[in-house]
Amino acid sequence: MDVCIPQDRAPRDFCVKFPEEIRHDNLAGQLWFGAECLAAGSIIMNRELESMAMRPLAKELTRSLEDVRGALRDQALRDLNTYTEKMREVLRHFDVLFAEFELSYVSAMVPVKSPREYYVQQEVIVLFCETVERALDFGYLTQDMIDDYEPALMFTIPRLAIV
Repeated sequence: MDVCIPQDRAPRDFCVKFPEEIRHDNLAGQLWFGAECLAAGSIIMNRELESMAMRPLAKELTRSLEDVRGALRDQALRDLNTYTEKMREVLRHFDVLFAEFELSYVSAMVPVKSPREYYVQQEVIVLFCETVERALDFGYLTQDMIDDYEPALMFTIPRLAIV
């Protein structure tokens, strides 16, 4: 897909929301195994509702891979140096489904922050930064307190932000 449809890949911006221990080279293989198991009727342990909700997507993903295999087989019998529009379309469809399944599956397994949670977290960060800046301007804090990670400061900043 990186060679055939490099500009048409499904966005994977959501991956930054995954915990660090989840992002590794074997993730795609684990996701594919999960998709095949769900499509075959298995249930993720202690995640019965999520499993039932993801099953139609897992089935569609496995069907899409069969389409990709068929298109690859046809392509191999023709010219290996050019990609047909059918091949590009099949790969685009598979990539979109795989990205959708990736987000659903990982979100079911580990807590993933929603866009709203990230927005709220960013607002709190900005509030604390502005609070520290104003506290420095008014002389409530010193730069040395910040540089030395003064323990009392960790309790002071949220209180100043409330005020």
